[in-house]
Amino acid sequence: MFSFFTNIRNRLYDAEIIKQVRSPFPVISIGNISVGGTGKTPCTLMIARMFRDLQIPISLLSSGYKRIGKGIVTIVRNKHLIPTIDPASVGDEVYLHAESGLYNTVLSCQPKYKGLAEFTTPILIDDGFQHRKIYRDIDIVLINSKDLHDELLPIGRLRESQSTLSRADIIICTDDTPEELIRNYMNEQAVFAKVKIHMGTPYTLDKQVDTVLIEKPPIMAVAGIANPERFLQTLLDNGYNVEHTHWFKDHAVYSESDIHLMCHEAKEKEVSIIAITEKDAVKLRDHGNLFHKYDIQLLVIPIQAELIQGKQQVQELLLSICSQYSV
Repeated sequence: MFSFFTNIRNRLYDAEIIKQVRSPFPVISIGNISVGGTGKTPCTLMIARMFRDLQIPISLLSSGYKRIGKGIVTIVRNKHLIPTIDPASVGDEVYLHAESGLYNTVLSCQPKYKGLAEFTTPILIDDGFQHRKIYRDIDIVLINSKDLHDELLPIGRLRESQSTLSRADIIICTDDTPEELIRNYMNEQAVFAKVKIHMGTPYTLDKQVDTVLIEKPPIMAVAGIANPERFLQTLLDNGYNVEHTHWFKDHAVYSESDIHLMCHEAKEKEVSIIAITEKDAVKLRDHGNLFHKYDIQLLVIPIQAELIQGKQQVQELLLSICSQYSV
C-alpha cells in the first residue's frame, strides 16, 4: 500500500499534474531514500563548506524535525544567529547548522515550500528528496549498501524504492559499496561521488580543544540520535575506552532529571567524562552548570564528511547553476 501511494505521487509530479513551487534562486536538495541516521548532517555541512570555498553565498531550508515551534522561524539572517532562538523551538539539527556560520539565512519551516520567499541566495534543502513540492535544480542523494538491499516502509527502512535514484543528479555513497552496483540505479548524466565520514577533533562545551584525552581514559557515551551504535563504533575505532553507554530517543529533549540520571550512571561507573554528539551538545549546553556540580566533563565528538571521489565533478555541477552568485 505504501509503495502504491508513493508511486502514484511520483507519477503525478513527473507528469506535472501536481505543480511544483519554484524559487528565483537555485535550489539544491540533499536527501536520501531511507529513514534514520545516514550522515545527512555532516554531508550537508560539507556541501555548505564547498559553497563557502567557491565564494558563493548559500542558505538552508529545513523542516526542523521534532521542533516544538510552529510556522516559519528565521534562525539566521544575514549570517547572524538570532539570539532569542533555542534548539527546541527550531530542531536540534537545524540549530547545529545555524551555529556553523556557513549560511546567509537559515529557516525552519513546515511545509518547506512556504519558506521559499524568505531567501536571497541559492538554497540548500535539508532532507529534501521526498519534498517534491519544491522544484530543485540539483538533487543530491546519499546512499549506502543497506539502502540497496532494504525494503519499503513499514517492512524495511526505505521511504522510496531504489528505482527513484534515477531522479538524482548527484549520488554520494557513504560507505564502501562498489560504484558499479549503484550505477545500475542512476541516470546516465548523474555524477557519482564517494564520501569518507570520520571523527573530527573533539572539544568541550566551551569550544575548547581538549588535550587531556591523549591517554584515552574511561568514558561514558550518551546520544539521542537515530543510529547511536555508529556513534559508539566511531569512539571505539578512535581508541576510546567506552565504559558505559546511555541511548536516548532520537531528537531527545533533555530534562534536568535526564542530566541527573546520566551523571549518576557516570559516577557509578567511575568515569568523569561523557562523550556526546554535536547534535546533543546544542541541547545540553544550557545544563553545563549541572554537569559541573557532578564534576563531569562533556566531550563533544564532531563527525565530518570529506569527498574522496568525484569532488571536481560535484563542484562543476554546483558552479554550473550558481556561478553568477559568486562574490
